[in-house]
Amino acid sequence: MNDERNAAYERLTPQRKQLVEAVLKNLENGTGLWEQGWAGGDAPVSAITGKQYNGVNRLFLMIAAMERGYSDNRWMTFKQMEDKGWSFKRNTEGKSLGRNAGVAIEYFELRDRETKQPFDRYTLDGMTADERNAYMEGNVYPLRKYYRVFNGDVIEGIPALERKKVDESGYNERAQDLINTWSDTECPIVHGGSIAYYNPVNDEIHLPRRESFVGLPEYYSTALHEIGHSTGAEKRLNREMTADKSSPQYALEELRAEIASMFLEQDLGITASDKQIENNSAYIGAWKSKIKEDPNALFKAIADAERITKYVMSKEKITQKETEPFAVVEETDEYGEPVYKVEMCAEYGQTQFALSGYPFRSREALMTEFGKMQELPFWKDKQFEEVSREQLQARSIKRAEEQERKAERLSKIEEKQSSVFLPPSHVAKTLSVEKPSEKPVDMTGRGIDSLTRMDDREVVERASKTKQGTKFSALFNGFDVLGSEEKDERSLMARLAVHTSDKEKLLRIFKASGQYRDEKPNAYYSKMADEELRFVSGLKKQPAAQNTSHTSKSGRFANAKG
Repeated sequence: MNDERNAAYERLTPQRKQLVEAVLKNLENGTGLWEQGWAGGDAPVSAITGKQYNGVNRLFLMIAAMERGYSDNRWMTFKQMEDKGWSFKRNTEGKSLGRNAGVAIEYFELRDRETKQPFDRYTLDGMTADERNAYMEGNVYPLRKYYRVFNGDVIEGIPALERKKVDESGYNERAQDLINTWSDTECPIVHGGSIAYYNPVNDEIHLPRRESFVGLPEYYSTALHEIGHSTGAEKRLNREMTADKSSPQYALEELRAEIASMFLEQDLGITASDKQIENNSAYIGAWKSKIKEDPNALFKAIADAERITKYVMSKEKITQKETEPFAVVEETDEYGEPVYKVEMCAEYGQTQFALSGYPFRSREALMTEFGKMQELPFWKDKQFEEVSREQLQARSIKRAEEQERKAERLSKIEEKQSSVFLPPSHVAKTLSVEKPSEKPVDMTGRGIDSLTRMDDREVVERASKTKQGTKFSALFNGFDVLGSEEKDERSLMARLAVHTSDKEKLLRIFKASGQYRDEKPNAYYSKMADEELRFVSGLKKQPAAQNTSHTSKSGRFANAKG
């Protein structure tokens, strides 16, 4: 080990050193980057929020699971375990299985260079985008921090892990759909020949026919590897690509694609085989030399692989869009001329006019404007489908009835209903509710990514995972959901209050949302936080029978909060 490499290695954290040594050991043994235990199984996730661990943290947890024989992919902190009332299992000798079982996870906290304290993003209020960027570059730095998590296998009380059924044939619908989507919308995949490769000149992926592979998992793995390469095109992630197979750059590109392929296989639930793990032996020597020379090359490749994975998986979301029906209605204006409007489902089973009910002189003009509305962030995950007016009414009622069955109060509160809550099917018969217009605010410098504290982010993630998570996300991102600025503010504040009783934290998270308005005084939101905290606290203290007899407060919560 030369002095330069030794210095780079010594600057690594203990966890990163362990990862480097584990990878080098595999390469020395000729098994490729990963052993069977690394690539098999689902990606590690938080046992509380369900959020997946990404990047280097994913690999930290994969190594630990492999070395310790864990079969559970769920992880949690000690505090999260205590909050749930769970505990560590004990072995036959009565000793805790939690001893030395924690795995360090790294994250970065933004700090102020002058005060050395956590950076307060509200320092940026009033600045232009350029001013914000300049300030961040000159006055803020990231500080690597750690917390420890424990695997579900050592936790007593955690619900049993639901095992996914695996098709013995190896067929994976999600993987096949994603590969087809990529070929149709991103980069053509041509089947034939005996070699798998990506051609950057023609922007094409070439694969042998499916029957040429040992099994479907091998086919999926190879396809995802080449898809990873294709993300390097200028119109995608724009990486430096070279056709010189003897160059270090080519080997590094193979390293990125191989790690991305493993990440993608985990995300899609593809079961790896022994044969599949014997990967890219032609590049093992180059990988080994490069990692020994510069250990950080591995972590750069992991970061690139994470970007590749997110980019590719974002295309799967396109194929899983929820259908949003609409009907084009032709009416006659006061002059006897035909006009066109678009009608959509509403919250309580009725229908409503979109685009404020504006009458267009032609269907073409209507659809042009309606197309612009579909591009708004609030609608980006929807697949619009035109239906008849009768079909729209039927679907709206069906959707409302489904929501009624699923509806729960926020967290535990959502499980109880107020006596003033009217079933959506009943409200649909008596009301004609106009859907509030979507008015997203500028989220620059806001949103979950602006929160620098992990526990703040966790509150937002938990709230977005509830049954009403879609509505929470719309509120958090600044959309007009309830038709009133104050109702939207209070609804979001109450939803956050369900997950934290810390007023300072509540206000800090609220200020990162699109409902916070700089022009309003802090005292306004402080008072609102006090009121919503008292309101939620009161509901939590009520026994189930008593809660159903409440009218004004519970009704306000059920209706104003949505």
